[in-house]
Amino acid sequence: MVLNLVNLTGDVVYRCPRCGFTTEANTWMFKCPRCGSPLNVEYELRKPRELSRRELAKVLPVKELVSLGEGLTPMVNRRGTYFKLEYLNPTGSFKDRGWALALSVLSNDVTVVEDSSGNAGLSLAAYSTVKGVRARIYVPRGASETKKRVMRLLGANVVETPSRADASALAMSYQDGVYVGHSWNPFFIHGVKLIAYEIALELGKVDNVVAPLGNGTLLLGLHTGFRELVDMRVIKEVPRLIAVEASGYEWAYRALHNTPPGPQSTLPEGIMVPQPPRLEQIVDAIRDSGGEVVVAGDLDVVDGLREGLRLGFIIEPTSAVVFKALRELKPSGNTVVVLTGSGLKATGEVYNLLAGS
Repeated sequence: MVLNLVNLTGDVVYRCPRCGFTTEANTWMFKCPRCGSPLNVEYELRKPRELSRRELAKVLPVKELVSLGEGLTPMVNRRGTYFKLEYLNPTGSFKDRGWALALSVLSNDVTVVEDSSGNAGLSLAAYSTVKGVRARIYVPRGASETKKRVMRLLGANVVETPSRADASALAMSYQDGVYVGHSWNPFFIHGVKLIAYEIALELGKVDNVVAPLGNGTLLLGLHTGFRELVDMRVIKEVPRLIAVEASGYEWAYRALHNTPPGPQSTLPEGIMVPQPPRLEQIVDAIRDSGGEVVVAGDLDVVDGLREGLRLGFIIEPTSAVVFKALRELKPSGNTVVVLTGSGLKATGEVYNLLAGS
């Protein structure tokens, strides 16, 4: 199905980071027609004059943004570490930033198709309602019941599958819609990159950024944003990116250290993913920043949830893995920790983990 892109400003091109294939971004594409790798998008950089919603919107290559008021999330200092509260976005996760841009380039007469363990699908359901498009979301059967219910309340067609891998395969093969999966979507990453812009414009010098790592849209968005800011001479260098993966799903850690997988986690569902399609780009971004990968298990999640609550942060299990990196690495200098998802969508699970049922 050929779908023309709309609402773009300036020249936007697709580029394959693996084989170098390049073409104008006039129609929807997510996979390189030559080698099958995920595509990136490139366009002229625009330096924001200040930290404001209007100026940040100008960074993105669209005339008008589909928006629920995402972005400009608070950043607070606790015990000398900064926490970027991305869980305070409209649907309770950073995924809102990605869909705000990714849906802005699509026409209205379309069914968008996605696979998700929860937050990406819930966010897509909300932004699809605002955009006025139909959403079909494939979700593993074991994903959060609360998130699946909210997707349905927002009007999405939710299709449950045996596993995360099945959800991905079925979504990509569905013929009566357009697959916009966030892990493949080249525009999604550019919506997420504004987190880096906000951090840099608020703090100036940043030494470390800690974030959960699953399919890599957050890490690649951060790297893209910081790299652009270096190119525009807003900051001097890309901060060290410290990624935290779930045990048993530590794809980047294994690629960097040539180790076997650890025991499988069961709690941080947002980062319990099959091999990420952008794994090569993820590894390159970590290396480029001089970063590291930390692996967290279920006990680390429980400890992280407790630590988050002690600091006043109501976060979900996936977000809680970041505290493992703070304990293990003890990063020095200006450190920002990205808290990605709200615990208000997982209150029953969190309560049972911490207080017992």
